[in-house]
Amino acid sequence: MSLPYSPAILKDNILFISGQLGVNEKNELISEDVLEQFKQALNNLEKILKQYNFNKRDIVKTTIYITQEEYFDIVNQEFINYFNDYKPTRTTIIVKALPKKAKVEIEAIAIK
Repeated sequence: MSLPYSPAILKDNILFISGQLGVNEKNELISEDVLEQFKQALNNLEKILKQYNFNKRDIVKTTIYITQEEYFDIVNQEFINYFNDYKPTRTTIIVKALPKKAKVEIEAIAIK
C-alpha cells in the first residue's frame, strides 16, 4: 500500500519533510527504546535531506512529538548531539499516541 502523503516536498528552495519515526526499511519500529527510536528517526530524516541535496544545517524548523513528558530530556540530549553547535528552531509536543505505537516522531523544514 502506498502512503496517502508525500515523505517530502520541495517547493522552490524550501524542503518540507513529513514526520519520521524510528522505523527501518521494512517500516517496522527498530526498538521499544525512545532513544533508539529517535536516533533512527534522525537517520531517516537525514536520508531524505540527502535525497534532495540538503543537509542538517539547512534545517530551520523542527517539530518533535513525544508520548511521555519523561522522554523530553532524552530527546533533548540527542537533539544536541545530532546538531552540535547548530540550533534550528524547535517545538516539542506531548501527544497521546503516535503511529505504530512509536514513542517519538520528528518533522522538519529545511531551506537552501
